[in-house]
Amino acid sequence: MRTAITSLLCVLIASTCALAQETPPRTITTSGEALVYVEPDEVVVSLGVETADATLAKATADNDEASARLLKAIRDLGVNEANIQTEDLTVEIRYVSGWKPVVEGYIARRAYMVKLVRAKKLEKLVETALKNGCNRLMGIEYRTTELRKHRDEARKMAIRAAREKAVALAGELQCTVGAPRTINEQQGYWGYYGSRWGGGYNWMSQNVAQAAPAGGDGGESDTMPVGRIAVRAQVSVTFDLTPAR
Repeated sequence: MRTAITSLLCVLIASTCALAQETPPRTITTSGEALVYVEPDEVVVSLGVETADATLAKATADNDEASARLLKAIRDLGVNEANIQTEDLTVEIRYVSGWKPVVEGYIARRAYMVKLVRAKKLEKLVETALKNGCNRLMGIEYRTTELRKHRDEARKMAIRAAREKAVALAGELQCTVGAPRTINEQQGYWGYYGSRWGGGYNWMSQNVAQAAPAGGDGGESDTMPVGRIAVRAQVSVTFDLTPAR
């Protein structure tokens, strides 16, 4: 009986030592990145109305009047009501500098976000807005309605880039690349587009970044060129690595 127990203990100890001395798997980890440039089919324009006066009533009344003219002009261009979003009116109090706070006047601000489903209307919208109450052009964002399609394409390209890099590196060491062990997607661009005066809108956010068109191509308008957007994907992949025999 004692002999059997002793033999069992020896087997367990030997197995434990073998596990402790086991060589960890050989792996190689590489990253891949891809950018897919696409023409935008939507444009988001951020417009602002700012008025100032010594009295609060006059500052807000002027802002209401200018904002009403701006909204009417935008609607007259055929922009759908659902594609116009408005921020609440904000008021800034200005004080005269000195030891005693004295109100100098008031600044009323209101911002609008307008989505155009046809990029060629961009120049006309900006021109019309600036002639009808808008006195702040705070930003222009180009978007694509086929973001998922282009993002999937960028992911595939990034995966291929990661594998090609792994094969090239392993080849220099006379090794071969095996099956992937892990695949991690790194966060790409996150664009959240809001006005300069704060706030933002979810339907105007996409995982894209604006990029200038190569060669200065003016797109549909020579005076206000339409840019291109870049959909970016980044991945990190760990592959098995097999040494040459």
